[in-house]
Amino acid sequence: MYVLHGVHDWGSQVIHMVLAELGVPFRFNALDFQAGDFDAPSFRALNPFGRVPVLETPDGPIFETAAILLYLSEHHDGLAPRSDAPDRAQFLIWFIFVTNGLHPAAMLLLHPERPAGEAPKRALAEATHELVRSQLAALEGVARGTPWWLSPDRPSALSLYIIMLLRWIKAFPAYAEHSIASADFPALHAMAKGLEARPAIRAVLTAEGISGPAFSDPPCDTLAD
Repeated sequence: MYVLHGVHDWGSQVIHMVLAELGVPFRFNALDFQAGDFDAPSFRALNPFGRVPVLETPDGPIFETAAILLYLSEHHDGLAPRSDAPDRAQFLIWFIFVTNGLHPAAMLLLHPERPAGEAPKRALAEATHELVRSQLAALEGVARGTPWWLSPDRPSALSLYIIMLLRWIKAFPAYAEHSIASADFPALHAMAKGLEARPAIRAVLTAEGISGPAFSDPPCDTLAD
């Protein structure tokens, strides 16, 4: 059985959704950051950097979101094109784009103070807001081409990753005016709306204490200045 170590509504959410969609046995071990669970020796033995997600597998613990998603896609059918599929290269290009581009940019939109402190954070948030919008526009162009791995009807490791990030950038930016609605990107919005209606995804959201249109139109939790 897989064991997923994570925090509700954090980056472990995409792994939680993938495991639920696969229908494989797993256990979610909810950690408490404030209580110091990330620094517990037992957790540091799984991930020396003390971050989630971590997935315990028959091959040992795996950390880093992309590594876990690729591992699961290699061990279970349906999450990504097979290695000999004609669309495998395009899938990998956009998977790495999300991993190396959209994900860190989304984190910067949420936490612009992290690179250099409080003083420059608004300017950095402004620049990051424009960057994220351009990245989403690029993904929108791909989604309009209707590859199955960016479909409203069939989840993939990539589409589930993206909708988690769509939630973050709409609900949790550092500044409310930087909240980005997926409705500005119709193909991505349709993907989020379709996937969040799936029974396995609804079950994950319920387990994580989340209701409503969690990915297609979550409320912005950030207070306006």
